[in-house]
Amino acid sequence: MAVLSSASTYAIRAALYVAVAGLDEGEFLSTRRISDDLDVPFPFLTKVLQGLTHGGIFVSQRGPAGGVALGRPIADITLLDIVRSAGGDGVFRSCVLGLPACSDAAPCALHGPWREQRGRLEALFAKTTLAALAADGYAAVAKGSRRGAGPAPRARGRTRRKATR
Repeated sequence: MAVLSSASTYAIRAALYVAVAGLDEGEFLSTRRISDDLDVPFPFLTKVLQGLTHGGIFVSQRGPAGGVALGRPIADITLLDIVRSAGGDGVFRSCVLGLPACSDAAPCALHGPWREQRGRLEALFAKTTLAALAADGYAAVAKGSRRGAGPAPRARGRTRRKATR
């Protein structure tokens, strides 16, 4: 059973991918590159990245030199920020069994235990920063990636784009 939505999972993977890319000021990583390297469907990733941009996690630029870059320091970005920006924060409010009528007044069989666990999960996501994940290495993003590697070294700069002003 997946607790997080696909959008939330892809958002976390994309944010970590960009965080470890080592972009210089004014550089952007192309959405196509992220999609290819993380093996995420391009149209779906585009929608996810739009949410992250609206949430201030990323800044974006259109055009041939376009793509995304982090919108603020990685130490200031929590997993909760990312999940909320991706629209996946329902995990912290919804019934674990997906029952729409489940509530404190009409609880399902797992309501009490899940309420406690989702509170813990939300607290974990609120205190875990992108910086902490990036410091632990790149393996978390590489899993599920077709290529199994991080962003390419600087020599492959043709998909890393310098912003033009």
